[in-house]
Amino acid sequence: MSELVATFGRVPTINGHTHVISETDRLARDLDALSYFAHPYPAADLRSAGMPHEDLLFVTGDQGNLTLPDRPETPAPIEERWARFVPWWDRIRFTGFSQCLLEGWRGAYGFDRLDSTTVGPISDAIRAGRRPGHYAEILRDRANIAVSLVQMTGTYGEEVADVDRNLFLPVPRLNRFTMIRSRDDLASLESDYSTDFRSVDDLIDTMHSRCAAWKAAGAPEIKLSQSYHRAMDFGTPDPSRAAVVFRQLRDGQYPGLDTPDGRVLEDVLVHGAVSAATASGLPVQFHVGPRAGSYGSLEGTSLAPMAGLIRAHRDARFDISHSGFPYLTEAAVLAKTCENVFLNLSWMHIYSPEGCVRALREWIRMVPINKIIGFGDDLYWVDSILGHLVMARQNVAHALAGMMIEGLLTESDSVEIGRALFNSNPAALYGISSSN
Repeated sequence: MSELVATFGRVPTINGHTHVISETDRLARDLDALSYFAHPYPAADLRSAGMPHEDLLFVTGDQGNLTLPDRPETPAPIEERWARFVPWWDRIRFTGFSQCLLEGWRGAYGFDRLDSTTVGPISDAIRAGRRPGHYAEILRDRANIAVSLVQMTGTYGEEVADVDRNLFLPVPRLNRFTMIRSRDDLASLESDYSTDFRSVDDLIDTMHSRCAAWKAAGAPEIKLSQSYHRAMDFGTPDPSRAAVVFRQLRDGQYPGLDTPDGRVLEDVLVHGAVSAATASGLPVQFHVGPRAGSYGSLEGTSLAPMAGLIRAHRDARFDISHSGFPYLTEAAVLAKTCENVFLNLSWMHIYSPEGCVRALREWIRMVPINKIIGFGDDLYWVDSILGHLVMARQNVAHALAGMMIEGLLTESDSVEIGRALFNSNPAALYGISSSN
């Protein structure tokens, strides 16, 4: 297995999903080891273990939050924060989220553990990495990541930011066009796009123009995030009824997104968004998996309800981020039977390492191998991305090594599969040179 891990480490990885903050933003932050636990994933583990919210805020400070406060507060000495943290660390340190942090600090800074003797030195090493060029050093030189598909942020994720094209490709979103909650939302779109949207078709036409512009700007795909508020059961479009709902929206009589009428309008707009992306040659990434944070609903985690949308757009390419976890077999059935469905393991290697291993063993003997995207980090910090990729290589190697022992694969088969998952499959889906 270790030989396979080493082999995969030499494969230039295409990272199919990242939320890494810009290096400029990172340079503005004074992070330490405990700041990293403000990230929604380890923070959710701590809260699940029973850590009071006030203690979490005391331990992590404000530098690890996605949005920095206008007036940062000076954190308590790290010794005091560690004392408050350690009882909870003992409860979560074996989870994939925690192991990801440890693997990242090991790979980036050479520390094998987090305890009272290392929390200070790790923090010092993190601060020493607060310099221009650190992103390239970790992502390209240490992790061997050829390129990462970075989710556009900003207020709406619609602007293709000036990212470092040596490291990143921008992934914009059509969420604002497809999840209209109020007349104010529509007015905001009209103001930003200098357009008076008189009909549903006007919105869809603008989505077509946005996708064409994003494609010209080098975007590899677009994203939709409907699963954060609903199941993925997009109905057959009803344009005439949607037109009535749209008129209600314009007249200030809209009952809201999360109503039967809201669903009618949203369904038509989602179908329109998929058509717009497809017309420009862009895959559509859907978040289909757990919701980040605490008390997340499982409502939008299953891919099965999306079957109607998938069948309706056979020329589209659906990049299923998080692969419908925990309903991985359901997703695999659709990937097996539908040419346009691709399973993206982003986030899953650290959400459930063993679940990934089991899924890979099933998928390799069930789904055409070109349908599996092997890695996407879904994280903020570059050293954590390194740690996640280490775990992803371990998980893939674990699955393949077990199949080799059982006589199901040869070593050359396993190497070929690993190269496909980490490089050639995402390269083909996103239109990226596999030589990167």
